[in-house]
Amino acid sequence: MDGRSPGKGDLKEPLNPPHHCTEANPAPTGASDGSSAWASGVALCFLAINCGVAIYHSRRDPSSVLFVVVSFVSLVLLFHLLRVFERLPPGSPKRLQVKAAVWALTTTLTVMFSQRVAALMPAPVAAVVWAMAAATILAGFCMFFVCRDDASAAAAEKPGGKLAEGP
Repeated sequence: MDGRSPGKGDLKEPLNPPHHCTEANPAPTGASDGSSAWASGVALCFLAINCGVAIYHSRRDPSSVLFVVVSFVSLVLLFHLLRVFERLPPGSPKRLQVKAAVWALTTTLTVMFSQRVAALMPAPVAAVVWAMAAATILAGFCMFFVCRDDASAAAAEKPGGKLAEGP
C-alpha cells in the first residue's frame, strides 16, 4: 500500500462494466449444442414415468387418475407453449394469444393443485390455500396482461425513442 486511504477516485475498473451484448447480437434463447433439448427430454421422461407410477397406484380411483392425466397433459402443453412464446418475435400479434393460453393453463394447474391440497387441510388452512391460489392467479394475470414486458415495449418504440401511438 502507498499509505493513501481508498477513495472514490481510486477505482480503476467500473463496478458495473458495460454489457457486450447489443441489439444486433441478442442473447440466445436456448443452448445451441442441443443440451437444452436433451435436458428437457430427460425431464419429460422422468415426469412421464412418475405419472405412470401415480396412475398405476391410483388405478382404482378414477378421479385421481383423471387428475394425474390432466396435470401431465397440461404441463406438457404449458412447456410447449412457453417454448413457442420464446421463439416468437417481439411485437408479434400471436404473443398475446400464447400468453393467454399460458395463463389459462397455469390457472388450471393452480386451481387443480389447490383443490387437492385444500381438501386435506382444516378449514382455516384451506382458506389460506385458496387465498394464495387467488393471489397467484391475479398476479399472473397482471404480469401477463397489465404490465408491459420488455419485448412489447421495445417493439412499440419509434426510432426517436418515443412510444408509438395506438390506433
